Amino acid sequence: MRDTGTSTKTGKQKKLLFLTDVPEILARPLSACFEKEGWRTAALGAAKADAAHHRYAADVMSVEAEEIFALEDIAVLVAPLAAERADGVARLERLLALAKRQAHIERVLLLGSAAVFAGKGLDAETSAPAPHSVIGKRLARLETLALAWKAEGLPVTIVRLPELCGEGLAAGDGFLGAFVAATLGDEGTAQDAGKKTSGKATDATEGAKNTKTTVRVNGPQEFIVARDAAYGLWSAVERGYSDDVLHLGGGQGFGFDTLAAEVRALLPEGAQLPEAVQERGGQAALSLSYGHPFLDSARAATVLGWQPRCDIREGVCASVQSVVDQREAAHAAAAAAARKGRAKRLWRRAVPYVENLAGAVLMCLIAYVQGGSPVNRTLPVDFNFVYIGAFGLLYGKRQAVISVAASLAILIVGLTSHGAELVSLLYNPIELLHFVSYLFVGVLTGYFADRADYERAANAWKEQRAAERQSFLKNLFQESVRVKDRMYRQIVNSDDSIGRVYRIVRRLDSVEEENLYTQTAAVTADVLNVQNVAVYVVSRDGLYLRQKVRMGTAAAQRPHSLRVDDNDYLTDLFRTQRVFANRALQDGVPDLAAPVVYDERVIAVIEIYDLDFGQWSYYEQNLLSLTARLVAASIGRAWHFEQEAAEKRYLPGTRILKNSEFEKVLHELAERRRVTKDNPAALLPVVTTGLSLAEIDERLSRCIRTEDFAGEYDGGVALLLPDVAGDTLRLVRDRLARAGVETDEGRAVV
Repeated sequence: MRDTGTSTKTGKQKKLLFLTDVPEILARPLSACFEKEGWRTAALGAAKADAAHHRYAADVMSVEAEEIFALEDIAVLVAPLAAERADGVARLERLLALAKRQAHIERVLLLGSAAVFAGKGLDAETSAPAPHSVIGKRLARLETLALAWKAEGLPVTIVRLPELCGEGLAAGDGFLGAFVAATLGDEGTAQDAGKKTSGKATDATEGAKNTKTTVRVNGPQEFIVARDAAYGLWSAVERGYSDDVLHLGGGQGFGFDTLAAEVRALLPEGAQLPEAVQERGGQAALSLSYGHPFLDSARAATVLGWQPRCDIREGVCASVQSVVDQREAAHAAAAAAARKGRAKRLWRRAVPYVENLAGAVLMCLIAYVQGGSPVNRTLPVDFNFVYIGAFGLLYGKRQAVISVAASLAILIVGLTSHGAELVSLLYNPIELLHFVSYLFVGVLTGYFADRADYERAANAWKEQRAAERQSFLKNLFQESVRVKDRMYRQIVNSDDSIGRVYRIVRRLDSVEEENLYTQTAAVTADVLNVQNVAVYVVSRDGLYLRQKVRMGTAAAQRPHSLRVDDNDYLTDLFRTQRVFANRALQDGVPDLAAPVVYDERVIAVIEIYDLDFGQWSYYEQNLLSLTARLVAASIGRAWHFEQEAAEKRYLPGTRILKNSEFEKVLHELAERRRVTKDNPAALLPVVTTGLSLAEIDERLSRCIRTEDFAGEYDGGVALLLPDVAGDTLRLVRDRLARAGVETDEGRAVV
C-alpha cells in the first residue's frame, strides 16, 4: 500500500495538494516542492507511467471524479484554465463545484496566462484584462467565472504565468513545445500543439512547397522556468495569499532571435525553424511583444518575497533537449514495437496456412498409402472429412475453404489415376455428392468457428470493461482504507478536540463506579492541563457533597464534606446546572466547578483549583462542560449496571460485598491512590464471633458512611474506608465499638 498520508512521528494528517490536468513540466517540480514541506500530492488526469505522484486516471467530467473528490480531503487545488477546449467553461464549473464540497479547502489556484492582455509593457494585477486573440477572450471569461465563485465563498486565486520552460517539456506543451515539434517536422504533433495553444498551426501558404511552418502565439510571450513557477505557487500557499490575481513573471528578456539560435544549436543541421505569428484583430501578424518581460511581479516580490532565480536560457535549452530526447525515445520505442509487432503479425497470419499445407501433405500421403484414394476401404472412412472439419473448427471458413479445395484436388487426382475422366465426374451423382459434402462440411464447421470467435471478441470486450471498472473500484477501496487509517491515527494521536474526546471516552469505558470517579479526576486534569481537581458525590437527598477523589495540594486542603445550602455557588450550580466560574475571586470557592447531570439531576460535582491566568477562558469552561457530560453518561451507565448486578455483588439479604467484588473495589482504591498520589484508604477487619452476617450488616448500616464498603475478606468480614488514616482511623474504630462492632488493627491500602 502507498503512503498512508500521516506522519509516523507525530501521527498528524498531512495536507493534500491535488493537481487537475496540470502538465508534467509543472506538476513534477510542484509536487517535489510541496512534498519537501511535508505535504501529500495526488493528481487527476491521464495516467503516465513516469509520473512523480499518485495519479487518478479519470477525467474531471466523469462520475469517477465525484467519488475521488468525495474521498480525498483536499487542502490546495491547482488546475489550469482550459481556454483552448470547447468545453472549458463546463469543465471549470464542474471543477469548482467539486471543490466547493471540500470542507477544509484552503486555496484554489487557477493557472492563466498573459493572453488576457495585449500590447507592450508591464501589466500589474490591478490592470483590467484587454484581450485581442480568441484564446485571450476565452481566458478573460473563465477568469470572470472563477471570481464569481470566489464571491460565493470559494477561496479562488488566479495565477497568471508566462510560457513554461525547463525539464519535462513535451511536444505540444504550450508554444515552446509546438515550436520545437514543428522544427523537428512532427506535423501531427505540431498540429495538436497548435490546437492546445492557439487553435491551429498551419503552413503560411497552403500548397506551396518549401515554405516555413507557422505557429500561432496566443498573446504576449515571455518565459519562466517551471521550478520558479512551482516555488511561487508554494509561496502563495505558505503565505496565505488570498487576492484575486497573482502574477509570476519571468523578468528576463528572451527574444525570438535568441530562441531561434538556441533551438538551432540543439537540433540537427538543416532543421527549418517555423515562424511565430500572433493573432491581432482577427488576422495573423508577426508578434511584436514576443519574448520580453510582460507580467509585473511586484506584488509577488513584496508580499511573498518571491523572485525568479533560474536562468531562462538554461530553461529553454532544457526544454528543447527534453522534447528531442522524448522524440528520439518515442521513435525508438515505436520502431522496436513496430518490428516486434510486424513479426508477430506475420507469424500469426502464416501459422494457419503452414498448418493447412502440412495437413494437405498428410492427406496426400494417406491417399498414396491407400492406393491413391483418401477413402479407407477397410474402415469406410474418408480422412479428408477429418482434415476439413479440423481446420474449419480451428480457424474458421477461410481455412475450411482452402482445406476443401485441397481435399477436392486429392480426390480428383486419385479418381483420375484409376481411369476416371474429369468431365465424367461432373455427371456422376455419387462423386458429385462427394464433392458437395466436402463443401458442406467446410462451410458448417467454419460457421461454428467464426461464431465462437465473434462471441470471444464480445466477451473479451466485456471483460476489459469489467476489469477497468474493477481496477477503479479496487483503487477506490485502497484509498478508502488509507483514509480510514489516516483518520484513525489522527483521532488516536492528535491533540485536537476530537482526540481529547476520544481519550475521555476510552478511559471512561468502564462499569466500575469507583474507577469512574478516579478516571474522571484523571481525565479532567489531563484534558484541561491542571493539577488540582476534586470530585464530589451528591448525597441521595441532595443536601450534602462528599469528596470522593482529589488530586493536588490545593484540592487536599478543601473540606471533605460540603453542605449545599451553605455555599452560594453550589446553590446556583444546582439551580442552573451550568459551569461555575469564580470571576469574583472569592476565597474558599473553586476557580471552576461543573455539575455532572444524569436524568436531569446533579449526581456529582467536578471542582478545579489554582488555575493559571491563561486558563481563564470560555474555551476551558466549554472543555470542562464537555468532560462533565461525558462523565455523566459513563457514570449513569455504571449506576444502572450496579443496580442490575446488586444481587450478584452482595451476599444474600445484606449489603456485604462478595469476596470477588470486594477485591475489585480494593484494587480500584489502590489504583486511585497510585494515580492521584493522595486519597488514602484503610482496611479494617471486623470481629464476627457470635454474630451472623445479617446482624453485622444491620449494625454496620448505622455507623458507616455511604462511600464505605463492607465485604468478605480473608475468611471473614472487613471494612474498606476511603479517605481514612491515622487519628481518623482510631476515631472510626471507637464509633464502631460504641455500635457493637469490634474490629482488629487496620492497615493502609497501598
